[in-house]
Amino acid sequence: ALSETTDYRRDAAASLRARARLHESIYPTVMAPRRALVALASTLLAASALRPATRCLRPVSARRAAPGIDPTSPQMQVEFEKLKGVTREEVEEELNLLGIPATPDMDDMTAKLRLMEARIIFAAPAAAGPAANASPYEKLISEKPSVKTYVDGLFNKGDINGANVFMEYVNDKAGAQARYGKEQIYQDVFAKAEEMISAPAFTSAKLLYGGFPMMGEDALRGQMESIGAVKAFSVTEEDPVTGMVGVVEFEDESSAVTAVEKWDGADMGNEVMLTLKYQ
Repeated sequence: ALSETTDYRRDAAASLRARARLHESIYPTVMAPRRALVALASTLLAASALRPATRCLRPVSARRAAPGIDPTSPQMQVEFEKLKGVTREEVEEELNLLGIPATPDMDDMTAKLRLMEARIIFAAPAAAGPAANASPYEKLISEKPSVKTYVDGLFNKGDINGANVFMEYVNDKAGAQARYGKEQIYQDVFAKAEEMISAPAFTSAKLLYGGFPMMGEDALRGQMESIGAVKAFSVTEEDPVTGMVGVVEFEDESSAVTAVEKWDGADMGNEVMLTLKYQ
């Protein structure tokens, strides 16, 4: 099992480099500045196969949007095991059903990674609502998904400190004020956090969605129905690059909340993210 995990991580590292070369050939002005980061990530992945995993000293309270899913995560390991013995043709067939093209430039491992990521993103959702031991921030984003969208936006703009301080303030106001309260930039972060905490939560059974792969209207409706019963569904735009856009209305508002928690902000690659906004 250890040998297989090591091989998987090395393959994942090699595949990341291959994906970077493919993306850079298509999006040179966007991807070129990221070559150093991709190389570093690939090096770390390869190195991690040669040493025991270390325990993170501080848990992260919220996932941020990132280019794909960590190839070494437990979820990806599970999906990797499921794909053992599956042919390239079968992988491409499932990707096509999800509206995700597999180009001839992809090696077998890259195609499998794309499918593994897609399976995780579109997997049936867990029960709505935060866990019993959830942090104050996790409880807040469950009640108000717009907070998560805002914090993810800070991460995506490169304001890592602002995003982390925002979350720390929600989890421990006194501690955050003691550590960062003397700096005006963080006082502004605290003010924004208070504004979003005190704002009334707005949810609706009706959502405007965007960024979903070109899987076809029936298939996408089926994905929505995996969340909950759908009252109305329409596709208003289909674009090979930016994906499918439209409106979905669930029978129950709680299903819409679950859809937002699960999919809003999910990174689909090529600078495209899933969006679901209450209407």
